[in-house]
Amino acid sequence: MDHVLVFDGATGTMLQAQGLPPGYCPDLWCLERPDAVAWVHRQYIEAGAQIIETNTFGATPIRLSHYGLQEKVREINIAAVRIAREAAAGRALVAASMGPLGALVEPLGDFPFDRAYAEFAAQAKALAEAGPDFIIIETIADLNELRAALLACRDHAPGIRRIAQITIDPTGRAFTGTDPETAALVLQSLGADVIGFNCSVGPDVLVSAVEKMARVARVPISAQPNAGLPLLQLDGTTTFPMGPAEFAAYGPKLVAAGASYVGGCCGTTPEHIRQLRAAVEGLRPRTAPGPLSQVLGLASRTQSLFFVDQNLPVAIGERINPTGRKLLTKDIKEGTFALVRKEAKQQVAAGAAVLDVNVGVPLIDEAAAMAKAVQVVQDTVPVPLCIDSADAAVLEAGLKAYVGKPLVNSFSLEEGRAERVLPMVKRYGAAVLGLTIDENGLPSSAKQRFEIAKRLVAAAESYGIPRWDVVIDPLALTAGAQQAQAAETLKAIRLIREELGCRMSLGISNISFGLPNRHFLNAVYLNMAMTAGLDMAIMNPNDERMMDTIRATRLFLNRDVNAREYMAVVGPKRLVHTEDEVLAKAEKAAGTAASAGKAAAPVTVSPAAQSGAPADPLGARLYSAILEGDKDGIMPLIEQGLAEGRAAMDMLNRYLIPAIEEVGRLFGEGTYFLPQLMLSAGAMKKAFARLKPELQKAKAGSAEIGTIVLATVQGDIHDIGKNIVAVLLENYGFKVIDLGRDVKNEVVVEEARKAGADLVGLSALMTTTMPQMKKVIEMFAAQGTDIPVLVGGAATTRAFAQQIGAAGYGRDAQEAVALALRLLEARKAAAQV
Repeated sequence: MDHVLVFDGATGTMLQAQGLPPGYCPDLWCLERPDAVAWVHRQYIEAGAQIIETNTFGATPIRLSHYGLQEKVREINIAAVRIAREAAAGRALVAASMGPLGALVEPLGDFPFDRAYAEFAAQAKALAEAGPDFIIIETIADLNELRAALLACRDHAPGIRRIAQITIDPTGRAFTGTDPETAALVLQSLGADVIGFNCSVGPDVLVSAVEKMARVARVPISAQPNAGLPLLQLDGTTTFPMGPAEFAAYGPKLVAAGASYVGGCCGTTPEHIRQLRAAVEGLRPRTAPGPLSQVLGLASRTQSLFFVDQNLPVAIGERINPTGRKLLTKDIKEGTFALVRKEAKQQVAAGAAVLDVNVGVPLIDEAAAMAKAVQVVQDTVPVPLCIDSADAAVLEAGLKAYVGKPLVNSFSLEEGRAERVLPMVKRYGAAVLGLTIDENGLPSSAKQRFEIAKRLVAAAESYGIPRWDVVIDPLALTAGAQQAQAAETLKAIRLIREELGCRMSLGISNISFGLPNRHFLNAVYLNMAMTAGLDMAIMNPNDERMMDTIRATRLFLNRDVNAREYMAVVGPKRLVHTEDEVLAKAEKAAGTAASAGKAAAPVTVSPAAQSGAPADPLGARLYSAILEGDKDGIMPLIEQGLAEGRAAMDMLNRYLIPAIEEVGRLFGEGTYFLPQLMLSAGAMKKAFARLKPELQKAKAGSAEIGTIVLATVQGDIHDIGKNIVAVLLENYGFKVIDLGRDVKNEVVVEEARKAGADLVGLSALMTTTMPQMKKVIEMFAAQGTDIPVLVGGAATTRAFAQQIGAAGYGRDAQEAVALALRLLEARKAAAQV
């Protein structure tokens, strides 16, 4: 691109100016009021917009089904593109808008990934028929939902350029924890032609986000911020604080940060776009690729690992592999995955930066096991994964389940292997490990392995996989049987690294098989391989000698600046990672948390505890299960506690409640993100459901401390945040009456009255529906009903809550729960006076 392109601004508020009623389906106006939709497009084109977006933000079947319009997906999308084309009349390009589904996609929620894909595919098919210039996937905060949308567009609208925009919050991350670098790495690897951000925040936040994304991007970047955060006026209208001049002043800053496309989202008008166009006129976008754009990078949902010198060599943990391990085989075969989770935690604690996942157990559904293992490990640790199987179907199951950019282990030139593996590597945007094996097996000389490596790279590149995403493993043979091959492998590493420039990997432990003192031999060979140019080692990170070798190498090559990593790990504060040490750490945390619990609650103290013995191991595991969101592991622990005669209230107050409170604290400080919060809340919900009848049996009274009615306000169909709050409130003992989304004001008031509610919680994501909150509060006041109303949602603010007379504002789910507890306590105290 030799010049910056300018998008249009907000559509919803413009349609409202044309008479769109609150709560009405905006997309339907493409059929009922095409003149009004065309008028909006023309206003932006006349203001200087070079790309206009279609009125199809909610035109997937699931979103249209809220209005009974799911059968009109094709008709609405085709009409929308036609209206935009006619309005543009050759003066602007057309981008077809594809918005979020309004449901949490698994594993964050219960909405299946395949169904999410099908929803987006239905819209993509219609848009392919209509033929816009772009499909713009926007206002989505969940990386997995973006994956589903991109795959659907690639499959069903392959000739149309794809723009993928994630939405972030003021912290600079998506509320699911994804940072700009990770978003860039994953989205461009999945085939997005343009990547970027829109909505939720103003341009001030996006300048920094674009700058970070540009370090990784090899495709253009787009930025469509809001005109600041919304303010509700006394007359019920919503305004945005950033005027056209202030908004436009950020245009050059966004371009300087790396944006090639700029525009507006909520609160922006044709005047904002007119001044933005003038501000960026004549500016040239960056053309040089970012410094990390052509570097091997792997990513989980929340963090990326780039294979640059300061991060090398990388330890890839090999312990999630059932070969020769009876207990792990049993764990995988029975589907418990408790040991898989344990191995993941221990390896990362020991220093592994990537984890290899292999579930090759005979006579099981290995594809299903791989999908489950990938989910469990991603739920447990934040590092990227290496998906390992000889079966292509198993690899694909793991790739589909993985949220991020993994490494695939592996492909070779054995008959049919590359043809089965490489297409799925390309489809899911992964990197791939190639073994120097061809039709004749593993050659003995380094030169022959180099020739195979050249063919491996060429095969990957023929499928559109860039060279930097291909890792070569020349294979280490056991020195006990083929001693000369140890040196030949080192020669191959050096030759392939120098001639092809590929990153090099090696499975280290095989070199010492059958020989005594294996830990020593492995460490020595690892050192020799790193000297030859090895970039990553598939190894046991629990072997301290091996990890110390890596840390020492990083120190002496000046990659560990000031020896910070070495001293932090090997010095006086050495990390713990043995099984006993991990358990002791968990026990200490549980004991500390329990001592800070509710002093008024009756607690049964065991004789062991009275005698001053260490913290109860079962209690430590209960605490840890909630902290880690182990939904599968929590129930056996609860049953064990009940079988041992432990009081339900004891387990709840000593371990479970302190653990969920710690989760809230970690979420509040930005250590945990939405995935961890949801997993922990789910584990707590399962535990609480099992303990609830036990509490009632013990005549402890109802576990419900109060009643709260929740609703997404009239005209708003976004309820993800509300659903999270509902789960947490139930965990804290509230009876939650969830009225759902798009709830009429009078229904909220009536249901709260019928339930004798102590509190009411209202949620709104759309700025156009925020005034409904004020109307509900006014309806309660008119009836003389003194029920505190809490408000929250992405568009709301504390100032807004005060302005409309709400009892309080919850910035996030944990803050909303804390507010509800305070208001309930105050309400009960007032009732006793």
